[in-house]
Amino acid sequence: MSPRLAVAAALALSAAAPGCRGAKDAGAPDAVAVVNGEPIPRAAFERELRQFRLGSVEGGTDPALLQKTVLDDLVTRTLLLQQARARNVGVGQEDVERAYLRLRAEYPGTAFDDLLAQEKLSAAELRARLRDQLTTEKLFHDEVFPRVQVSDEEVRAWLEAHPAELEEPERVHALQIVVRTRDEAQRVRDELRRKPQAFGDLARRASIGPEGRNGGDLGWFARGGGMPEVFDACFKLPLNAVSDVIPSPYGYHLFKVVARKPGARRSLDQARPAAAQRLLREKRARAQEEYVAALRAQATIRIDGAAVAAVRP
Repeated sequence: MSPRLAVAAALALSAAAPGCRGAKDAGAPDAVAVVNGEPIPRAAFERELRQFRLGSVEGGTDPALLQKTVLDDLVTRTLLLQQARARNVGVGQEDVERAYLRLRAEYPGTAFDDLLAQEKLSAAELRARLRDQLTTEKLFHDEVFPRVQVSDEEVRAWLEAHPAELEEPERVHALQIVVRTRDEAQRVRDELRRKPQAFGDLARRASIGPEGRNGGDLGWFARGGGMPEVFDACFKLPLNAVSDVIPSPYGYHLFKVVARKPGARRSLDQARPAAAQRLLREKRARAQEEYVAALRAQATIRIDGAAVAAVRP
């Protein structure tokens, strides 16, 4: 995964509180919405729009749709954090710090601080987002997930209805180096032509990707994973060959495939654990959607259309 993708994933999962904890509606002149008396400030809305654009790899999004998507997300975050407070669900500072240090440890050198600067996000703001993310996750864990179960019969029926899931796709085990500029990538590529065995050392030294600290090791993956337009190039590479420079919105990539597994057919017993996990994820996702829908149905939500329209997408 590219470095910005990793941070963007963390931010997308975060449930940042847009307003003051427990704030009540006192006119909220600078709010774009008020959720159960708690304002969503215009500044929070503008910040989320900016970060949505920074994290997006696709352009041309309709401005009105973009605004609606971001505002809906802010309303949902606010409702979930309100519910967490009502149910006395919270996390300790030590949990936040562990999450922060785990995320920071994924990036070599100054890459983590560089990414925060790119995202216009301070360390304190990221810690606040992580606290809200962990709080929301705990709310779902305590209030939603205990009601979600997957039976052996459901797994068997699903596998019978999806025979393609018994097919194990071709997979490769690859290493990656990702750098910021094409010139830098070409210099690394030239060095690897002379010393292809130095890929891991160069990844630790030069790669800005979180896997760089592990010698660029991406592990095993199948075709179509991550960014297919980038990572699928690995399936055309001979073993231990180094790819050409491949651009993406997140940098310039070089790959080396160190092992390959051909496709195979799995037995029902072999396919059962992965199928059960997939069904559990799907049922949990639906349960989360239903939980949020119920909170929305019970909430008092006021959207200031004029204030929203005044914010430039």
